[in-house]
Amino acid sequence: MVMNLMRNRRSIRVYRTEPVPGEKVAKILEAGRLAPSGANRQPWVYIVVDDEALKGEIRKRSEEADSLFHKEAPDWLKNWLKEEGITTTKQFLTDAPFLVVVAGNTKAPYWLESTWISIAYMILLAENEGVGTLTYTPGNTEPLNKLLNLPKDYEVVAILPIGFPAETLPPEKRPRRPLAQIAFHNRHGINLPQSFGSNLHVRR
Repeated sequence: MVMNLMRNRRSIRVYRTEPVPGEKVAKILEAGRLAPSGANRQPWVYIVVDDEALKGEIRKRSEEADSLFHKEAPDWLKNWLKEEGITTTKQFLTDAPFLVVVAGNTKAPYWLESTWISIAYMILLAENEGVGTLTYTPGNTEPLNKLLNLPKDYEVVAILPIGFPAETLPPEKRPRRPLAQIAFHNRHGINLPQSFGSNLHVRR
């Protein structure tokens, strides 16, 4: 079942504005809470935002930061963003009924790695609950700290919009490299044994 969630999950950027039951959001937060963390410090906090004015402020500051980020991005990234249709307009930040802003305690050991594991747990549970989400990080998160009254040692890691998808993305929209290209035996470049499965040796 977990493998199916991983295969089917897509990053959603277009949302319906219909309400999402609070119980679904609570389940998503609970999944994040259960994630493992370095030294069990659990360095994350979750700010659940549904206030329309506050969502608008988050969108405004995120778009301002992303405008500068896109302008200063290297050419290869600018080309990729253009090909993917990713612009500085972040309408999903106001269309999605909820935003879950995930921040981490920068003083905790392995804080960033741990917080991203927590985010991974949440996006899989969102898929299980039938809602869409996206791991979005503005080009500059500092303006959000004061806006959300975060403690001084915390830094925003990602914003997860939570809502019902208004787009359907086909599997080919998110191609994945086969295991034969990324998994090796003992040393890089050596195929895994046949006992792991013959499909591991297909380098598509």
